[in-house]
Amino acid sequence: MRRKMNNTQEREVRRQQHRSDVAAGIFSHARRLRWSAAKLEIERQRALRSLLAFAVGHSPFHADRLVGTDPAEFTEVQLSTLPVMTKKDMMAGFDGVVTDRRLTTDVIERHLTSVDEGGDDYLFERYRVITSSGSSGLRGWYAYDWDEWTTLGLMASRSRLTMVDGSPRPPGSATVNLLGSGATTLSSAMSSFLAAADEPFIHLPMSTAIPELVDALNAAQPMVVQAYPSALDLMVREAKSDRLHIAPRYVESGGELLTERTRADIREVWGTEIDDCWGLSEGIYAFSCPAGTGMHLPDDLIIVEPVDVDGNPVQSGVPAAKVYITNLYNHTQPLIRFEVNDALTVVEGPCACGSAHRRIEGLTGRNDVVFGYGSGIRIYPMVLGLAIEKERGLIEYQAQQTPRGVIIRAVVEPDLGTRQLLDRAEGVLRVAGLIDPEVTVELVDHIDRLPSGKLCQFIATGEG
Repeated sequence: MRRKMNNTQEREVRRQQHRSDVAAGIFSHARRLRWSAAKLEIERQRALRSLLAFAVGHSPFHADRLVGTDPAEFTEVQLSTLPVMTKKDMMAGFDGVVTDRRLTTDVIERHLTSVDEGGDDYLFERYRVITSSGSSGLRGWYAYDWDEWTTLGLMASRSRLTMVDGSPRPPGSATVNLLGSGATTLSSAMSSFLAAADEPFIHLPMSTAIPELVDALNAAQPMVVQAYPSALDLMVREAKSDRLHIAPRYVESGGELLTERTRADIREVWGTEIDDCWGLSEGIYAFSCPAGTGMHLPDDLIIVEPVDVDGNPVQSGVPAAKVYITNLYNHTQPLIRFEVNDALTVVEGPCACGSAHRRIEGLTGRNDVVFGYGSGIRIYPMVLGLAIEKERGLIEYQAQQTPRGVIIRAVVEPDLGTRQLLDRAEGVLRVAGLIDPEVTVELVDHIDRLPSGKLCQFIATGEG
């Protein structure tokens, strides 16, 4: 007589089957990295028509927005004629965006609460749902059915086949994840999902006190560390202070701006390079290329349109203020020309590794925060951040707009005073046109993080 499985056992069976589906497709999926530009274009065309047809037929939200569109004859060139979709649009009309009428806002909210409390990862035994608050603080969630989550897992696994230096990742490698603050964030959900049975996975939310983080890291002795750049900066400080004693071979970052200063510090402390990742809950992973520069986009599965601040397309190699993303494989929650306010540069042309997938460079983070002052002066605070982050004694910071300048709250090394930060900040504000800017630097012990675990580096308070 066969015993009936309990809920925990059933959940684990689903997880193992899902991991098996990813493992079965890894190598055939990885061959997509060798597809020619022409083949990639053909695949995007096919997938785009399929996506539009399904969205029109199953999503009231998109059926209304795509009136007059003929999916069967639609081309990628015509994509710019479609309306832009924002996160606010998506969440306000969520019940009409999704293509399964069971996936209502109330159902999703109850499910996410259950997952964070240790419940079943799978909704209706089919869907995985992840959350994102991002730097804007506007909460969003993204649903993937079984096959779509498998595809996202395969996309993420492309970088996991090798280390950033091209060597195999050692079997049994322990991974510590300091990205996100809960089980439903993309980084935590995907990393734990992909971890093999013999690869211990430990998630440490950034809300954890620093001494506890250090103790946990020292106990785990991870071979792999995944963390926000600001978390890596804290780890460097603890290592240099002889409190943190780990030697990871693989360091992966994402979610925040990665500076050359952080790269240099990790190289100095652990003797390894950082594999930077552009990962979005909207269904994208782009990873550093070991042979070339920048990060390769998954051009077979998504369409990325780089645009300026007004939404006009920019050419290859020209910095973009934001991007519009079309996820070609997620039919559960179609994202068509979805606006992401990440400033980056898309680069086309041959890569040293031989891949025809485009690359992104110059990723400087979200630009949806603007400091506005009198006389029409507008400053993207990331420019300010890039300037003050050149000070090697700066560990983390938060810049808040004031009527005549900024307040900078900073955690610094003992030998870094306030004068250097003041001079750099004042210089940026003057170049932007602010006469006699007022800059205050407050040295603090720590800076509170967002619920997502990210560091809220810039706070705009409106035009002065």
